[in-house]
Amino acid sequence: MGRRGGRALTVDFVLNPHPEFTKWVANAGLVTEPFVLIDVGVQGGENIRWGPLADYLTVYGFDAIAEVIDRLTQENAGRSNRHYYCLAVGNTDGETPFYYNPVNPTASSVYQQGQGRFGVQIAEQVRMIPMRRLDSLFDEGLIPKADFLKVDVEGYEKDVLQGARGLLDAGVLGMQIESNFSVSPQYPSSHFGTIAGLALDSHLLVFDIAFDRISRASFQSALIRKGLKPNADHDEVGRPATVDVLFCRDLIDEVDHQENYVTTCRPTTIDQIIKMMIIYELHGLNDVALDTAERFAERLGARLDVDRAIWLLANPNIRPNEYKRLVQAYERSTSWRMTAPLRWVKLLLIGPRRDRGRP
Repeated sequence: MGRRGGRALTVDFVLNPHPEFTKWVANAGLVTEPFVLIDVGVQGGENIRWGPLADYLTVYGFDAIAEVIDRLTQENAGRSNRHYYCLAVGNTDGETPFYYNPVNPTASSVYQQGQGRFGVQIAEQVRMIPMRRLDSLFDEGLIPKADFLKVDVEGYEKDVLQGARGLLDAGVLGMQIESNFSVSPQYPSSHFGTIAGLALDSHLLVFDIAFDRISRASFQSALIRKGLKPNADHDEVGRPATVDVLFCRDLIDEVDHQENYVTTCRPTTIDQIIKMMIIYELHGLNDVALDTAERFAERLGARLDVDRAIWLLANPNIRPNEYKRLVQAYERSTSWRMTAPLRWVKLLLIGPRRDRGRP
């Protein structure tokens, strides 16, 4: 669940309804080690997309709101693969003020939140809480090497990543992070530009983006004065606001094109290759997972039936029915029909698009 200025919004990547490869791997015990998820800003618990991993999933969740950690700890009592800690994660070890918003806890942050242009109610309480670097926790053995890192901390994402360089380089395969395209004194190169640069340092590339739009409060007020309903949807009017970004390693590119990277590409184990395919599939990137299976078939063959893996991954039905319904509705719309002649002209002039295969 993404957030912008304290508004809870449905911003997320596709939830693959048929992760058959992941279910097979988990049920057959084809991974020899846990899949470790570190969730920074774990309010609400980990994403349901990880459910198919069942008991193979181990979660280390962090949140600065004590009420959140207390609830998650109670809900997961007796589960040895769930660990929750009440502290802020950043680039220092010590203590920090935390601005808790009791009216809307999702707007709470290490940064003091301004009113902004979106009409969000602000009511902050200052709490002093401990702060730790993920690298410090990793070096001390309090958290293990992670496979996936999720960060949603209301603008403090840069500090989290700067304090996790060692953890990222130790083997993180994927990362989900909340971002935006705004600039600020903390992010003079934009939030997205800064985060993308830090991710690239650990060979994590953009693999997917989901976003919403939020119209400004002045626009909403003008609609009301005009006798119209305010815009309640988050996909119609406004600049992209909350942006969830999926970063992943591209194992094929790392092997075939080491020259694309400034630093040496890290070797991977068979377990890591399988986990990378799991991350791809659970995020609806079946084509990338399948391509990875083919490229590393010889190594994977020592652990699993590669032909069966490819069969399970060759499934195009990874978009929810509601998504397909919206696409079909758009294709039946007036604007789509009106632009049909232009698409036909383009087809006649440049021919059909041909996807290029890997040589």
